[in-house]
Amino acid sequence: MNKRISVSPVVAGHEMRIGQGFNAMHFAENDFQGMIDLVVMLDHFHMTAPTFEPHPHAGISAVTYVFEDSASPHHNYDSLGNQGPIQAGDLHWFVAGRGAVHTEQPEGENPHVHALQIFVNLPAAQKMMTPYAVHVDAADMPVHQAPGVRVRVAAGESQGLRSPAQLPQPFTLLDGFLEAGGTFEHAVPAGWNAMIYAVQGTLGVSMDAFACSQQLGAGQALGTSEASAVRLTAADSAHFVILSGPALREPMVKHGPLVMNTLEQMNERLLAYRRGEFGRLELPTSQADHLSAATDGA
Repeated sequence: MNKRISVSPVVAGHEMRIGQGFNAMHFAENDFQGMIDLVVMLDHFHMTAPTFEPHPHAGISAVTYVFEDSASPHHNYDSLGNQGPIQAGDLHWFVAGRGAVHTEQPEGENPHVHALQIFVNLPAAQKMMTPYAVHVDAADMPVHQAPGVRVRVAAGESQGLRSPAQLPQPFTLLDGFLEAGGTFEHAVPAGWNAMIYAVQGTLGVSMDAFACSQQLGAGQALGTSEASAVRLTAADSAHFVILSGPALREPMVKHGPLVMNTLEQMNERLLAYRRGEFGRLELPTSQADHLSAATDGA
């Protein structure tokens, strides 16, 4: 029986601004008619000042990928005791599981972070797992290179290359660049969805030997289900991101950065957070002062 490839409408990112130091193109899973499941949210952001107080997550992984052109590192602090910079080109995958607290912020003189923040849904069987973090340095990321093509394999695998990231579930994150006339093809495993995002430039996108073709401009994305391959082309230079993982097809209840399967589970996790079961995060005094000054000026 022939499978039917599904493709979402082209979705333009929603412009989001928080305070004076955070600007983003925001994409939510419900914009894509279920075709980017297990991605809950994607923010393509620029951040120039501390913006977010320490906050809880549960039922998801909060993923930060800092683009290579970021002028500053993004500093991570969490209730597991992890703290340190996420440098340009690094991947930081925070598996919140049953619940943990974190924040990330730019620091230093005239900081400017250029990055992605992604919420990746955990399957029902893993939502109560013990929280942990995975970090991959830029130097350890494999890179696929061919004429007119350069693709960093931040998570998962593509073109025979595999990221060293040991994740709680299968997932692929590719950061790619095409020169004028360049072409890149990525194989999508059976049962996986994929999201293609044009960071810069214009992309031609086709699935399964041109069975379906679309065009994406900068700041636009689409989702696809049941495709076995995604092919990208560019008439001029372009920068793209591909996110892909196995569709969960599970009920989802969202409360900000907490995502569970039922309302009862959500209420229980919120109570657990209020009881202090997610742990505590105390920022170093100097960083807390920076955050307070930034939010007071917003």
